[in-house]
Parts: sequence; C-alpha cells; structure tokens
Amino acid sequence: MDTTVSVVMTTYSGDDHAELRDCFTSLLEQKRQPDEVIIVRGYNLPSELVKVIAEFEMNAPFSVNDITIDEQGRGHARRVGVERATSKFIAIIDADDIACPNRLSRQLEYFDVNPSTDVVGGYIGEFETESADITSVREVPTELDDIKKMSYYRCPINHPTVMFRRDTVLDVGNYREIEYGEDYELWCRLLANGKKLANIPETLAKVRATDLITRRQGREIARREVQLQYAIVQSGFYGWGIAFVNLCIRIPIRLIPKQYLKRIYRKLLRS
Repeated sequence: MDTTVSVVMTTYSGDDHAELRDCFTSLLEQKRQPDEVIIVRGYNLPSELVKVIAEFEMNAPFSVNDITIDEQGRGHARRVGVERATSKFIAIIDADDIACPNRLSRQLEYFDVNPSTDVVGGYIGEFETESADITSVREVPTELDDIKKMSYYRCPINHPTVMFRRDTVLDVGNYREIEYGEDYELWCRLLANGKKLANIPETLAKVRATDLITRRQGREIARREVQLQYAIVQSGFYGWGIAFVNLCIRIPIRLIPKQYLKRIYRKLLRS
C-alpha cells in the first residue's frame, strides 16, 4: 500500500511564532515522519513567523513546500494545499496545534487495516497554557452510523486530527472557499457521496482551548453560521428543516458572552 503522507498547514499574520515552532517540533518528533509538509501562508506574514518557517525548512529531514497566496480564507488556503500535495494521504494541522508523537503512524495503521475508509480522525486534548496539562478531551464517535448522526447537528471530525485520502477529497470537489466551517461542510459532502468516515478513540492532537472559545463567538461568526448551513444544504446532506433548527440553536450560542460560552463547552461538549 502506498503510505506516503503530506501534512497541510495554514498560517496567518495573527499566529504566534512560539506556537508555530511548537507545532513544527511536534512534526519533527513524529514516530512516522511525513513525506512532505505543505505550508500555505499569506504574503504579509510577519518576519518572526517567516523566520520560524525558514528554520523548519532548513532542519526538516523531509520536503517542505512553502506556498504564499493572497489571503482568501482558510477554505481557499486548504484547497490550495490539497491541490499542491503529492502524497496519497493528507494530514491537516493548524499552526498553533501540537500533533501527538504517534499521530501519523497510528492513522496510517488504521488505513492499512481498514482500506475502505476515506477519512479518519481522533480525539483532541485541550490545554490552557502547558500542553502536558490537558483540561478536557473532545471525544467524537468512532463508527460510521454514529458519525452520520452527529453530522446533522455537530461537526463529527476533529479537524486538527484528520487524515484523508487525497483522491477522495478531490473527487468530491476539495475544500470549499467558505469563511467558516469548511471542514464540517466537507465531511457532510463526503457523507452525501457515500464516503466512509471514522475516528480512532485516542488523543491524536493537543489544542489551545482558549483560542477555540475566542474564535467561536461574535456577530461575525453568527453570520458565517448562516453561510455554513446554506453550504451544507447545497451539498445535499440535509435539507432546510434541519438547517433551520441548527441555526436556532447555534446563533444564540455565538452571541453568548465569553465566560458563559466557556462553561457551555466544558459541561456539554467535552469530557
């Protein structure tokens, strides 16, 4: 089996250079290192971040492809990364996330045992300041039927953990150029096209919980929720009835003050 894997990462001017370095370190420390890393970034990246990328490119024992584009949103950037990747499998990671040492090896093992699976993710551990101090774990269903059920009201795959077959994602049209929820819409589109998704019941990545909470609130996010639901309806996965119910639930949550939103995520959406 062809087990080549490309890691696709996007980074932007607002990212922290120390967090980016931690992310790169986690890729260098993989039990099974990637065959290439695709970095998609804007032209106006601060010099501190450019320096970290240059150091990584110099020290990495694998190919690093640094691609600069006009910033048109994460959906567009990930789309470019998938198109430019050369491996059979693609693993996604964000610039401020940390991949657990066995992430890539564990997922490739899963694909080897489950050759009909198209997408596989896993759990994420959330931390506040130190990655060793996990405050909560976001668990997701592992079986296809349960993943389908969750997809009607929540994203069923933790994006910072996902690995997928490149050809499969290209076959359904790749990431859409939407401003928010490009991963959720892609999973729904894959399911609508009969593709098989799975999750490994293990923590494969660590993410900063404070950043997640900040990104998921405000009027702008509420507006993007409407766009996201429209895109999922267009994919054919579900209709406007379910989309309307989702909007009635999700938009008020996006407008809740940060301190209350944090409690909701801790009590209802995490373990």
